[in-house]
Amino acid sequence: MANVLVRSPYYVTAQLTGASGGTATIEITINSTLRYTITKNVKSDNRVLFEISELLRDYLNPVLPTENGGYGIFSHSIKFTTSIQFKNSSGSNIGSAITGSGIMMDGYGYFSEGSNPSTTRGYMQSNDIIYRMNDTAVKIPVDINNTQYITFLNNNEIVSVINYTGNTNFALNYAVTDNVQYNKDSFRNRVYIENGVIENSDCLYKFLDGNEIFDVDEVRVETTDGLKILKVITLDECRYKPVKMLFFNRWGALQEVWFFRKSVESLTASREEFKRAIISTAGVYSPLTHPRSNFNVQSKRKITINTGYVDESYNDIMQEILQSEKVWIEQDTIIYPVIVTANSLTFKTSVNDKLVDYSLDLDYAYDEIQNIR
Repeated sequence: MANVLVRSPYYVTAQLTGASGGTATIEITINSTLRYTITKNVKSDNRVLFEISELLRDYLNPVLPTENGGYGIFSHSIKFTTSIQFKNSSGSNIGSAITGSGIMMDGYGYFSEGSNPSTTRGYMQSNDIIYRMNDTAVKIPVDINNTQYITFLNNNEIVSVINYTGNTNFALNYAVTDNVQYNKDSFRNRVYIENGVIENSDCLYKFLDGNEIFDVDEVRVETTDGLKILKVITLDECRYKPVKMLFFNRWGALQEVWFFRKSVESLTASREEFKRAIISTAGVYSPLTHPRSNFNVQSKRKITINTGYVDESYNDIMQEILQSEKVWIEQDTIIYPVIVTANSLTFKTSVNDKLVDYSLDLDYAYDEIQNIR
């Protein structure tokens, strides 16, 4: 069953000899529930065409797996069916209904790929090189209906194997980690979740360097489209505080990307001002009272993050980040919703730029002063 990328238009068409002059009705069923019934006139070539991507997308709500009580992951992809029935001018059915089905995902295709973008790929990222922070999990988003095995290796030795053969859950965007038995992303997270205290020190860094959850330098993803071999590069950053980004990529999958180098936060404030009378009925005033006062004061935070030196495959990642509608960053185990404010991207190559690195400007997606009503 094809995975339909509904951020791009998706057309459903049917043709029946002798149907010209009549109508055609499409019924769209989402998760076994009839949601839409639409009728159109049939063209002179006996064909009818429906564009349904926006209708389907109304029922997608891609969120983090921890949202919606931990069930957010199931809103990333939903099964749908279509049925087109032709009718003559008097409204009677002619011919049999023409049916179709698929799984909708909040992804998109590119113009060069043609109309009705869809995919059957198992590995749901564009990059084959993955950078990770030391002592953190390697998370691979996959379509588990088109994935058979995921093998994590280090120095050509198998660390762990995950078997998805025989799966029929239709649950896309399943985040696979190489440390599932711990159920924590890192040593630091394990301490925080157990309400422990961790103190940064040279001794701690030496401990973390020598006690990885699992060393992984290669991941092999066996899919229905063939074998995908991924290279994992582990980096250790002691000077700066790395930032992990989570975003929905072009395949509609939740992807993680590390920004290892310098990050800078800033704050901007806005306010309105009014002038008031402070004189009393006795003709005096207090010099401590504001004759000019502020109201409706709000502030917003921004952050600039930097990848450090990376492979050219980050060109695809950065493009998809700029095109993503939902982005988060994680700092010290806390996840914040952010908005990408950059409106342009210059692709970098090792030939032109020697070393490839990217800087990205983000706005936190909320006002600092809580004003949700």
